[in-house]
Amino acid sequence: MTSATATATATATPATAVAARVAAESGGPLDACVGNADGSVLMLRHTFAAAQGTMGEGGALRIGLLTAGGGTLYQRTALGRIAQPWCAGAFNVVLPDCPGEFRSPALALLGLAIDARHLQGHDVRLEQLHRAASALHGDPVIASVMGALWHCAEAHAGSAAFFEHGVDLVLKRLAGLPVASPPTRRALSPAHVKRVQELIDAHLGDDLGVARMAQEVGQEASGFSRGFRLATGMTPYAYLTWRRMEAAKPMLLAGRSVTEVALAMGYANPGKFAAAFRRVTGQPPSRWAGNARGELAGHV
Repeated sequence: MTSATATATATATPATAVAARVAAESGGPLDACVGNADGSVLMLRHTFAAAQGTMGEGGALRIGLLTAGGGTLYQRTALGRIAQPWCAGAFNVVLPDCPGEFRSPALALLGLAIDARHLQGHDVRLEQLHRAASALHGDPVIASVMGALWHCAEAHAGSAAFFEHGVDLVLKRLAGLPVASPPTRRALSPAHVKRVQELIDAHLGDDLGVARMAQEVGQEASGFSRGFRLATGMTPYAYLTWRRMEAAKPMLLAGRSVTEVALAMGYANPGKFAAAFRRVTGQPPSRWAGNARGELAGHV
């Protein structure tokens, strides 16, 4: 591993929990890194292969400035979802202890990992960064400051005060960064819900996907799914499954086999149908049918 060195660092490659975690997640030694004297801030330069997995574990705020490579970044946490092209000069923000998942292209990053204890000594609260963590950003000030900090570290031209001041400037700029409000989510109209419900009822045994449902009301699939859930309290697939199980009940009561009913409801695998039926009703199909017949007989 090659290491940039700054007079702000106690060692060229600070052996801190922050450095160890970032190195472990990268799958090997970092290309280069530098930190402050107490190890609460790590600045790194590294090339990452395309990857996907979980994110947001650990107590460090992370800022990743893309320097090369890129492509579509997918990132989802409780704070929001990112699914957009990541181009050189743009950066993302991951908050400490905010778990989620990501899918990233191959890229080269200039990054800052700032331990939570470092944040406590600055006039920046994590709540101020929530919106920043739900979008990619192209702020030239933050990009320039991070670049200057790295170049000074490489040239041994920085100082501890310069390093600390630069990190503080990045944090304050990030906290005040304007972020566009997300579009208002709207529920599907009653008329559109009815059209989708009618489509589902007419195709219970067919391979009916969300894209086809969205097409029925002239919408894009992801927006349609959100609107349908807001209107009905169920995802389109959950509603489709529920309607299939409701249609399956009279068929089971009539004595048709689980395999027959599964095929009629569009399930090539009876086991998958039985699992779905149990999720919806709390009972396997055969037991449900037996119990339902017993209840009917008791009322005769």
